[in-house]
Amino acid sequence: MKHNPVAPELSRPLQVDRVSLGGVQEHIVARPEEREALAKRFGLLDLSRLEAALDVDHTEGKMLNVKGKLFADVVQECVVTLEPVPAHIADTIDVLFAPPHLLKEEGQGELSDLGDAEPPEPIENGVIDLGELVAQYLSAALDPYPRKEGVELGNFEYGAKIDSDEIAAANPFAKLALLNKEG
Repeated sequence: MKHNPVAPELSRPLQVDRVSLGGVQEHIVARPEEREALAKRFGLLDLSRLEAALDVDHTEGKMLNVKGKLFADVVQECVVTLEPVPAHIADTIDVLFAPPHLLKEEGQGELSDLGDAEPPEPIENGVIDLGELVAQYLSAALDPYPRKEGVELGNFEYGAKIDSDEIAAANPFAKLALLNKEG
C-alpha cells in the first residue's frame, strides 16, 4: 500500500492495538459518494458496488496479515469504440503489515531477508487504512485495456511503406519549404 498525501476517497482506519490475539473481521461497503470519487480517480464510467470482507490477524513478530475478498461492479470505457464495458471484479487481498522499525532502508531492517516475497507495508502511526488498501486492490484488478465483447482493433500493417510526397502533402511546413525552394 503506497502512502497517499491526499485524503483517500475510501478511508477505513484500523487502530492496530485494537486487533486482539484472535484477530478482527472487517466488512467494508463503499458509500455512494465514495464510489463516485473512486470512479473519478480510476477513470471509470461507473462503480455501482465495492465491498470487501477482510480478516486482520497477528502473525510473526509484531506484524499483521490482512486477508480477504474484494467484490466490485464497474463500467469502463472500451479502448476501441469508447462504449461502456461492464465488469464484475472478484479479487483476493493478502497483505502483510509491519511496524516501521522493522522496515529500515535498503534491506537493513529485521525483515531484510524475505527472498521473493513482497515486503510488508508499513503500519503508519499505529493505523492501517483498510479502505485505501481495498481501493488500491480495485485499481490493480481493473482491466487496463477494456474492450467491448467482439470488438477487435483491426488489421494494421506495421512497417508499411509511406510515400514521402504523401507526407509532404499532409505537412504544411513541408509545403512552405517547397514554396521557398521555388521562389
